[in-house]
Amino acid sequence: MKRRFQLLNQCLDNHRLTIGVVSLFLGMTTVALADYKPPDPPSRPKEPTIISGTRGGCSKNGKAKLTTLAPQEHIGQTVSTHPTFAWFVPDAESLPMKFQLYQVYQDDVNENHQLIQNIELQTTPGIMTHSLSQDELGLSVGQRYFWQVVIICEPNHPSSAIVAQGYIDVVQESPDLKIALAAATNPVDRANIYADRGFWYDGFGEVVGSGDDARHRELKLNLLTDLAKIEASGNSHYASQKSERIKQILEIERKARL
Repeated sequence: MKRRFQLLNQCLDNHRLTIGVVSLFLGMTTVALADYKPPDPPSRPKEPTIISGTRGGCSKNGKAKLTTLAPQEHIGQTVSTHPTFAWFVPDAESLPMKFQLYQVYQDDVNENHQLIQNIELQTTPGIMTHSLSQDELGLSVGQRYFWQVVIICEPNHPSSAIVAQGYIDVVQESPDLKIALAAATNPVDRANIYADRGFWYDGFGEVVGSGDDARHRELKLNLLTDLAKIEASGNSHYASQKSERIKQILEIERKARL
């Protein structure tokens, strides 16, 4: 009789384990990944941002190019006064780099830019990020900014530098967005909320530097895929170039996970 109860308990334990594993699997596979939807109506820069050169990087033979991971066809938005910026570096060699942030004076006919941040970095291959420190004065709501990353290939030859650029608009966080974010329990949920509402910098920022598990990687690649499609559908030659660059980066990122 004792032996019979032991076998029965073992069967029940195995059954519970099977249910738990199946439930976990279903929970992981039914996570909905939101598409990135540009703000409506989207704002576009008066002039195209620079896509520098045809070479991949300082090594001149990379399969990808220095690329800002942000919209080109329209201006990406954020509700954060301390957003995260991301870009892709093709070079394996560590090189000096600058992150530069400018305030755009839209009332000026020429939209002059004033440098407000100039940070020296060292490159690492792949996706790099820079977040504005919470200890510093943040960006202003309702303001447009211009940012760029510059790789210094040869310090004695400034003309050899490689540049990639982008714009960002800081907008007011709406009450319904606050409510939705308050109910989110993890970065993936928050990224989905931001992406669905057109906040590129916030959505991508949530997953690009917050973990390396399967869901983070899947959403990161999903957002980049959306961005490549959006750029490809634009009328600008620069946006078309940006789309091709992002596709190259996606290929590299996917192969790196195999």
